[in-house]
Amino acid sequence: MRDLLEGITWFRGSSVRIRRAGLEIHVDPLGLTEGSAADVVLLTHPHYDNFSEADIARVRKPGTVLVAPASMKKLIADADHFMRPGDMLQLEGFDILAVPAHNVDKKFHTAEHGWLGYVFTVGGATYYHAGDTDFLPSMFGIRCDVAFLPCGGHYTMGVDDAAKAAAACGAHVIVPIHWGEPHGSLEDVGRLRDLFSGEVHVLDRAS
Repeated sequence: MRDLLEGITWFRGSSVRIRRAGLEIHVDPLGLTEGSAADVVLLTHPHYDNFSEADIARVRKPGTVLVAPASMKKLIADADHFMRPGDMLQLEGFDILAVPAHNVDKKFHTAEHGWLGYVFTVGGATYYHAGDTDFLPSMFGIRCDVAFLPCGGHYTMGVDDAAKAAAACGAHVIVPIHWGEPHGSLEDVGRLRDLFSGEVHVLDRAS
């Protein structure tokens, strides 16, 4: 289980970096505290606390593959691939499935925008980054080893639904993201250990 978590850094919000099998993958790069050179950048949606053109430029290098929701074409026209929920993309050593990410009874993230979470397999491990979302029935169709799930409970689902989401997608490990800024406390996130039968790995923000 520890091997699944090696090379993972959480910077803030939904910004995650995974270094595995010789690849460096960034999801929503934001608030980076150290130099990085991404092989793949995955963008979930264009809100200010997820989409930083400056941080994207910091990690982007010649050959970096940039993936974004189709609805972001006007914001980042030079992305390499635009995806919609249900789309699949095969890169060398890296498979990506775009999945829905939206609210159910809130208006912060609407289904009509086609914003995304991603399921990707690298180095024999499958990761699910949910993006900013509530619990969705479509999560029952996802299978992963590690689930990066938002737990703030205001703009996204909270810990109760995060535990439900992890069970739905068959995750072995939850890595809580998008909490504590300002919604969701360490105590709240700690409740996941009582709600989820697998492992909960709470990362410190990189500083």
